[in-house]
Amino acid sequence: MSERGMSPRARPRHAAPPSPRRLAMRGALLGIAMGVSNVLSYLFVVVLAPALGPADFGGYSAMSTYGILLAIPAGAFQVVIARHLAADRPTSGLRPAFAIGVALAAGTALLAPLLRSAFHLDSVLAPVLLGLTLVPMTLTGAFQGLLLGTERVRRLSSLYIVTAAGRFGGAALAAALGADVTQVFAILLAASALTTLWGWLLCHDLVARLASSTPGLLAELARSNTTLAAFMALTNVDVLLARHFLSAHESGGYALASTFGRAVCWATQFVALLLVPRMQSHGAARVRLKASGLVLAIGLCAVGVVALAPRMWISLAGGEQYTEFSGLAVACVALGTTWALAQVWLFSEMGGDSGFLGALTWVVLAAQALTIGLWWHDSARQIVTVCAVGALVVAVTGLVRTLIAHQSEQPIDETSALAATDGTRA
Repeated sequence: MSERGMSPRARPRHAAPPSPRRLAMRGALLGIAMGVSNVLSYLFVVVLAPALGPADFGGYSAMSTYGILLAIPAGAFQVVIARHLAADRPTSGLRPAFAIGVALAAGTALLAPLLRSAFHLDSVLAPVLLGLTLVPMTLTGAFQGLLLGTERVRRLSSLYIVTAAGRFGGAALAAALGADVTQVFAILLAASALTTLWGWLLCHDLVARLASSTPGLLAELARSNTTLAAFMALTNVDVLLARHFLSAHESGGYALASTFGRAVCWATQFVALLLVPRMQSHGAARVRLKASGLVLAIGLCAVGVVALAPRMWISLAGGEQYTEFSGLAVACVALGTTWALAQVWLFSEMGGDSGFLGALTWVVLAAQALTIGLWWHDSARQIVTVCAVGALVVAVTGLVRTLIAHQSEQPIDETSALAATDGTRA
């Protein structure tokens, strides 16, 4: 049997690690895959934003943001299952993933009338359909964790691309049909189900050999959920606040501009993900510092590219009806860079099973909500400024903690940022 076909326990414990070149290639492959996914996610917005128009796109974005926050367990399953496999505690996690997905879907269905009213939707069916997508999304998160933990980078890359391609195809179909918000969620539910089927095909051999759950999995999931929930709230709550305090038209423009900021997080998430299996090894602090430098460089390049022609970029994304928000797009890319830096530190803490920064992020979120709710909510730029300051507090705190930890570590050999974050230098 080949090494790829072995279960995690079947692999030799003391086998020589892959070469730095191969590690760099793995990291680059995952980065390329996530880059393609980001492009498809951008095209998703390009297709859907003009088709719905600012007011309806604002409503869709608010409802979708609510779904993203509820889908936090999907991301947590990816991290926790990968960590279990890296620590030689193999599990597929499918049983709790399915149970949690069903519970979230049922809860959303119960809250559907309130959600319809809060987000000014035309139908109570839209929240119900969104809730149903949480089941395949949570299962897909478990499949991603299996592939990440067993280092099946090519398969994991294909799953990321299929996920984004399915959503883009759904948006294209919705635009062609002239679908409303409710119909968009119905189409995206079908796309999510197909993505889960692809994940099953990639992982069925692992699922057949691994326990569907293990003792302590839910406790670890709860801890990781707390930190991941904090990060997801940090990068999404601005859209909800904008929908509440700004006009319908302005909230739609803000939703589109903030997509540019989230694109920076999407583009750099492969760095944060590759940190997870590395955080319990020697030299973890040094790896985090290299990863943060790479993320900062990517973010600054993104700011420069968008700042050169903001009107062109916002017009490409949403059409001429959004061009008045071109300046806001630059500000949101800068905001996204601070989010991306915070992402590095928060994901590294999840990899080390720590919760300090997660707890701090919740405090920052409370301060953000209070500041915006009571004072700074008269314009989109005020909301962006408050959110950027909050993300910087988290990022700087993570940097300081890492510098302190770095002082206590013995030196290790130099390696590239991508190879280091793939995590194999002992």
